[in-house]
Amino acid sequence: MKLDEILAKALKDPPTPEETLLLFRKTRSYDECLKLFKTASKVREDEVGYAFKFDGFIWPVTPCTTSPPCRYCGRSAGLWGLDDPLTLDEVEVAAKFMKEIGLRRIGLGGGTVWAGAGERIIDIVRKIKSSAPFNIWINIGPSLRNEDLVKLKELGVTAVGSSLETTNPKVFKEAKPGDSLEARMRLAEEISKVGLGLFSIMMVGLGSRYEDYVEHIFWLKNFKNLTLLTVSGFNPIPGTPFEDRRPANPLEVAKTIAIARLVLRKPDISFGGVMIDWKLIPFMIMAGANRTFHLGCHVHKVGSEYQQHSPKMIEVKRHDHLEFVNMLPLTANLVKELGMEAYV
Repeated sequence: MKLDEILAKALKDPPTPEETLLLFRKTRSYDECLKLFKTASKVREDEVGYAFKFDGFIWPVTPCTTSPPCRYCGRSAGLWGLDDPLTLDEVEVAAKFMKEIGLRRIGLGGGTVWAGAGERIIDIVRKIKSSAPFNIWINIGPSLRNEDLVKLKELGVTAVGSSLETTNPKVFKEAKPGDSLEARMRLAEEISKVGLGLFSIMMVGLGSRYEDYVEHIFWLKNFKNLTLLTVSGFNPIPGTPFEDRRPANPLEVAKTIAIARLVLRKPDISFGGVMIDWKLIPFMIMAGANRTFHLGCHVHKVGSEYQQHSPKMIEVKRHDHLEFVNMLPLTANLVKELGMEAYV
């Protein structure tokens, strides 16, 4: 089957697994990718409209007890402050900052607490809800039990994350020796059973093959509650065991986003890792993405920042040990210049 035939069909119907694998294999040159991007953009417009969503992001709200740390994670190099998460009072200050700039959606990110972090997260959600009726989603790995998920739903949380990065057991084990693919898959099932939205991440450039990407996308397609997929590009961090590996090719990340859009259709799609750069927003929009939480507004502890904020239009404030980075004056205007609505 030719590329043009698959893309023409994909305008109306999601591609099959076989057609999806062909899309990965047949879009190698830039002109072939442009055809794919055009189709993905049309599907995004038809299925989810012209709005590009910006979320606030508060991080980290939980420590990480994964041992050994994931080999690509900054924690394995002593970075990111995952052993010193934000306090309840700091989370409240962060939420008030988000409220001041008019954000409606907040993501809470952190490490996995294998003994469970339900009580702490429930307290954090209550604290945030006391500041404003935010739409809250959470991504802290397999740190939550069924009863925690039920309570979070009662408190108005809209989505919880179960991020696999890869469905290939061998690649997962090599990159995440202290983690559990099975636990993350079980968590996704529990999130679905409780009736919460599902957020997930897949990583390009970690060692997976095209066949793995197809398997991953269609595993996600089984979840009718999938609300947000982030396609991340592997970004080698100095000091980690994977520091000498090549970073993901941004074109491969964009291609994966576009193909995921054709298969999944309606869920929001974001980008991460090597793609966390405001200059790449037009590229991601071309590929079918419609949401970001890294390039909206984020709060972290001073010294654990992961985003360069050199343009003067990006607002940076500090409060004790917290740093607030508001990128919306730059990124929201950029989206509007591209003809899309910036939705915060």
